[in-house]
Amino acid sequence: MRRTPFSTIPVMLAGAVTLSACVSVLPEQPKPEAVYRFAEPDAQFDLPGTLVIHEPEAPRLLAGRQIAVAASDDGLKIIPGVAWADRSTRLFQVTMIDTFSESGGGYAVDDVAGFSGDYELFWRVSEFSLKGGSGHCTLRLTLMDGGSRDPVAQETVMASVPASGTGARARAKALSEAGRDCVADGARHLANTIREKEARESGAED
Repeated sequence: MRRTPFSTIPVMLAGAVTLSACVSVLPEQPKPEAVYRFAEPDAQFDLPGTLVIHEPEAPRLLAGRQIAVAASDDGLKIIPGVAWADRSTRLFQVTMIDTFSESGGGYAVDDVAGFSGDYELFWRVSEFSLKGGSGHCTLRLTLMDGGSRDPVAQETVMASVPASGTGARARAKALSEAGRDCVADGARHLANTIREKEARESGAED
């Protein structure tokens, strides 16, 4: 049996104590003074089929609860004091679901329960930050056939909303509205694409 030399034990213990001390003195992340959801959808769109909406992908800095602003060197920095109520990608997903109504015979659902639908939305948040006093959002959407998993359509949508003031809260509100408007534009394209595809297939069957 191999034994650990006694001379190494104090060193190991000292290292453990030092590591524990380092962890204990790390500063806590400041709590935000205000948290935001995306602005409520202005309109809803009908769906003739079932659409499964996956949570979008996004760069790490844009995917969490932090609110980013473009710096003068084209980098991004975080606005202190404000944050999203949930990770931004989840807010995008929920807002997209809420932007569709159930009056058209179909509906939108998330992918949490492993539900399969007629169509699936895979998407990416390419831009979601404040620039020059305005909130900017860019989404890249890929609509897939739920059965064959073949791409049906791809679309890029963008939105920009100016802030009503220079404070952190006014700027966060502008970005939340940009996210809402960007999602609405994407939802409109998705609804139109699905309606046109369903109409073509219905005409071919007749």
